[in-house]
Amino acid sequence: MEQIDRVNVWFDKAWYHLDVVWSPGRRFTPTENDDVWVLVDQDGNITGFKVWGLNKFKDGAIVNQELTPVELPQSAPQPAAAT
Repeated sequence: MEQIDRVNVWFDKAWYHLDVVWSPGRRFTPTENDDVWVLVDQDGNITGFKVWGLNKFKDGAIVNQELTPVELPQSAPQPAAAT
């Protein structure tokens, strides 16, 4: 893993989610825990994470989720041309 020089943390009070990003990413992908998503780049490397629904956690609750790289499809299938 390369050295991380900067981490951006953003809390959205309206939707109660927390974003933690250390490098630009391509898209958020769910994990085994519906409340935690990982941000991955085009190569499938994790570049951040998001925790959803913070308002439903009780005081002192711990979210323990392993962040693992996910494989992304090389390219999305293209729709057939209309004839």
